[in-house]
Formats: sequence, structure tokens, C-alpha cells
Amino acid sequence: MKALAGRYLAQMIDELKALPTRRSRRLAPGHHRPVVPHQANKTMVVDLAAKAGLPEESLYFNIDKVGNASSASIGLAIHDAVRDGVISKPVRIFAPGFGAGAVAGFSVMRVDPAVVAVTDPADVEDAAGPDLAAQPESRRPPSPDDVSLAFG
Repeated sequence: MKALAGRYLAQMIDELKALPTRRSRRLAPGHHRPVVPHQANKTMVVDLAAKAGLPEESLYFNIDKVGNASSASIGLAIHDAVRDGVISKPVRIFAPGFGAGAVAGFSVMRVDPAVVAVTDPADVEDAAGPDLAAQPESRRPPSPDDVSLAFG
């Protein structure tokens, strides 16, 4: 799996670098930080990233806090990067992912921390309980209405 993921990561970066316009080439991983990879195995990803020319300090990990959350790992890492102040202003991120079954993909996305609903699990009481309505709006967990507001 490691060898295959390494080939995929190199291919992803080559594809970004080969884009035809100057603006498109700015999507390449060296032009923005952080890189938020799938959080499957930090040691493996750091090694593969180094071989692909991405320094470890450009990578954001939260696997030590949440473990391997499978397909949710990039989304959770983006949330935590905003919460931790790593993403403090609108920025493009490169998010490569790898999976069992020899699959891989990536996304280059613009993340605006103003639309990320940041919550600390210790601050949120039982979301199904009656106390939810009594919580100040700033302390409530995200709801479907928040998603509609953020994405229209």
C-alpha cells in the first residue's frame, strides 16, 4: 500500500504542476499551506510527502487526537486546523487521500475559517438533550441550518 500511495501522491503533484495556466499552477502544493492529507498513518504520509518534495511542516495532522477516522479524516482535520488556528484566514489547501482497494484522489479547496463551525466536544452537552435550546447560540453544535447558511 505504501508504494502505491507514494506513486499516487507523486502523480497528484505532477498533475497539479502540469496545469496549463499560471493561475492553475498556483494550485500545486508548494504554493499554499497547509497540506491536509488523509489521516491514516502519519509516519507513512510524512515519508511519502518528503519524497514528493513536501516538507513535514506543511502537513497538518490530528491523527494523534482522533485516530484514523477513515473517509472523514480530511474533514475532521480541516475542522481541527481551523480550531487550532493553523487555518486563520481563507486559504487554499491540498488534500490528498489514499484508501484500501488501491484508490486515491485529491482535492484543492479554498477553506474560509469564517464558515467552519468550530466546537469543542467538551463544550457541547448531549445534543439530543433538552438543554440544547438553552445553550447560547455560540455554544450550540452545528445544525443542518448552519450548512444551508454556509453553502446556500
